[in-house]
Amino acid sequence: MPGKLPLASALLVLLLAACAGPQSRPTTSASWEDHSARLRELTVWAADGKLALRSPQQSESASFQWSQHGVITRLYLSGPLGVAATSLYSDGKTLTVRQGEDVATLDLTDSGELERRTGWDLPLLALPHWLKGLPAPGIAVQRMEPGPDPALLQVLQQDNWEIHFEDYANYGAMTLPTRLTIQRRDTTVRLIIRNWEAASR
Repeated sequence: MPGKLPLASALLVLLLAACAGPQSRPTTSASWEDHSARLRELTVWAADGKLALRSPQQSESASFQWSQHGVITRLYLSGPLGVAATSLYSDGKTLTVRQGEDVATLDLTDSGELERRTGWDLPLLALPHWLKGLPAPGIAVQRMEPGPDPALLQVLQQDNWEIHFEDYANYGAMTLPTRLTIQRRDTTVRLIIRNWEAASR
């Protein structure tokens, strides 16, 4: 069985992101149905910020640059996290992590491989949806609570992961999360998004 990857922490990053934008606690004039439909149409976007990952065994933090184009995810990590110049690429089925001369590829269709290889159990395929403030498709919604604005989620639970959307900001015509916490059992991911670049298709 392969050993745990030295860039294990970096993989966690695909969990997530969030926080701090130009305008806090915005309101929308849309219904949840209209707002969520617009989020589903948002398939090309980029975000940057900071994240912190916590478990009983590990504690990491990093700055990130995330770009999404359909199912294609590209992520660049820098700062602490014990690594530098780490890039991640996913086509929705596999995840390739590159750090200098080291390259590792994981099968995302195997729900247990990430934990076996890195020691982290993370919802990588759901993250691009959660970051936008949208439930991930194909996963039962266990809990969904709107905030003061009924078009914006405050709490979401899927696959026993609980996502708290703590702040939003307006970016052009889109209202997107800027701070969120993702938690299941003893694993917690906190994210701050400094900036979103959103382009609806």
